[in-house]
Amino acid sequence: MSLKSSLRVPVILILIGVSTACKKTESVLLVLGGHEYDTTEFFESFGSLNGIDFDTVSHPGAMKMLASDRILNYDVVVFYDFIPNMDQSDSTVFLHLSSLGKSMLFLHHSICTFQQWDGFMHMVGGRYHMPGFGTDSLLLSDYKHDLELEVQIADSHHPVTRGIKAFTIRDEGYSNIAYMPGITPLLKTEHPDCSSIVGWVNSYDRSNIVYLMLGHDKHAYSNEAFKKLLTNSIHWLSTKPTI
Repeated sequence: MSLKSSLRVPVILILIGVSTACKKTESVLLVLGGHEYDTTEFFESFGSLNGIDFDTVSHPGAMKMLASDRILNYDVVVFYDFIPNMDQSDSTVFLHLSSLGKSMLFLHHSICTFQQWDGFMHMVGGRYHMPGFGTDSLLLSDYKHDLELEVQIADSHHPVTRGIKAFTIRDEGYSNIAYMPGITPLLKTEHPDCSSIVGWVNSYDRSNIVYLMLGHDKHAYSNEAFKKLLTNSIHWLSTKPTI
């Protein structure tokens, strides 16, 4: 090796070190509780996502955490909870998050939360209508386990779907869910036991929102397209400017 070459190596190593140090790791808060799930596989899936660190909080303590200044430590809040009968007063917590411009990702059964406050439906961009909350029986949603969903990409140019082609996933499907005007569809399916739009982007007050219907159990958690959707969603939400 010549002297000139040997001097070049440390410079390259220094530059690599600077590049690595500047790479941002996204900080995520996972909100859990109210619904059983394949716990080990769920955390293994999240632990495998590149460039993402996460903490967890479960109900009932989750609302106190979300209302505190500690929420400022997180780039994205990911909801995987299921609390349909949430108290009306808890709307102030979600309004606080949206006034801060906190980015939020809602997964699967989290669309069932807070049935008594219409603001939650407008925030998420849709609602799974459950019985027992005064909804017309014709509007009630339904679910079916272990469907083989052929998922199509509705918007291939959006950062959430970047690098993802049409895929098949074994998952639970929701039918007859309500969609809010203004959502941007990202994922679609034509399965007869599932509503057609299964992933979208929304905005509420100053917050950016992603909802993914997918993610019922270990079969979905291990799906590479699903994990890519999680990664893309979190990275996009953490870097998109506050509205």
